[in-house]
Amino acid sequence: MKHAAAASRKFRNAAHLAQAHTGPLLPGGFFVTDPARISDARAVIARLPDGIGVIIRHFGQADAMQQAFDIVSDCQIAGRIVLIGADPDLAFETGADGVHWPFRLRGDLRRMKPDPGLLHTLSVHSSTELRAARAYPVNALIYSTVFPSVSPSAGHPIGLSRFAAAAARSPVPLYALGGITSANAEKAALFGGFASVSAFEALL
Repeated sequence: MKHAAAASRKFRNAAHLAQAHTGPLLPGGFFVTDPARISDARAVIARLPDGIGVIIRHFGQADAMQQAFDIVSDCQIAGRIVLIGADPDLAFETGADGVHWPFRLRGDLRRMKPDPGLLHTLSVHSSTELRAARAYPVNALIYSTVFPSVSPSAGHPIGLSRFAAAAARSPVPLYALGGITSANAEKAALFGGFASVSAFEALL
């Protein structure tokens, strides 16, 4: 319990610090769900400190899509920003705040009719994708991989200094993804936001 309380305090402090970069419409950090890696996302969400939003990724799984309604409801009750991964229809049906797009689906984002009421974020994985992302109407970018990570999808980490330089050049808030922990979230928050799939399990 002491470890969970300490992690919660660190994530709360990091989210507060990141808010200077992410602005009033976006949270300082994001918990990113993954049905294959996080068995009970709602339990994690129930423990999230203030200032942490949620990105729901269902990967086409029917159970996860159905659970999205419950997660959105939980977030709305808690006053927490919640986005749906790559599924604007589900975002509309659940009443989520917006959509998170993988870079490979950026064309779908471009073809969407603008809706000023929805937030849009986009994943990027390299300096080339970061530059290309300037052409898309997004509120923020999520950049990976920043810190060393054991995730199967993680690339070579760019490190904090390169993330800081990218955040300084980015026209929209930049979130660090990959290898985020309660110990380094505040470091990322000095320059932008932070996001993670597994780090928030430390709150349980």
